[in-house]
Amino acid sequence: LEEKPAEKKFPFTDVPVISGNWKYDSVKYVYDKGIMNGISGTTLFQPDHPLTRAMFATVLYRMAGEPAVTFESKFSDVKDGTWYSKAIIWANQQRIVDGFQDGSYGINTNITREQIAKMLYLYRQSAGYNVSGKADISSFTDVSSISSWGVESFQWAVDAQMVSGKPNGDGTFRLDAKGQATRAEC
Repeated sequence: LEEKPAEKKFPFTDVPVISGNWKYDSVKYVYDKGIMNGISGTTLFQPDHPLTRAMFATVLYRMAGEPAVTFESKFSDVKDGTWYSKAIIWANQQRIVDGFQDGSYGINTNITREQIAKMLYLYRQSAGYNVSGKADISSFTDVSSISSWGVESFQWAVDAQMVSGKPNGDGTFRLDAKGQATRAEC
């Protein structure tokens, strides 16, 4: 008989263990796959806290299997040897992420939902996946607020069922493109 690997014990005290709850299921998935960890030195995941740009680059890097990368001094706020440096440099080398006009990457800047959609789109594209799907996003009430560089990414993300929108409370949905993404949404 083939032995099944032991399942990791769910360590987060701030995420109620309720199977079928989207937050629990999402956090459990990324934890079990080694894609996201909790807050260092605690038993917290902080699912409702904003996700930073450094955190998201790290998520993509882990999803890619943490390939070897040689550090390059590309951004003023990314120093060699930090928990995020390899991830950001790798993602930049893959043309998934860019920095800001001031020369920084924005390691502690909270990431927006449209930035996540764009980076996921570019990640999938760089990995050789088909990203040609384009959903009609015109029914989202805030479609006009999406940056021009984010429209194609949202069309793909909705088509791929990675984004379904946030309810407005009246049966309609919004993409909340400029809104900060939480750790659970990631």
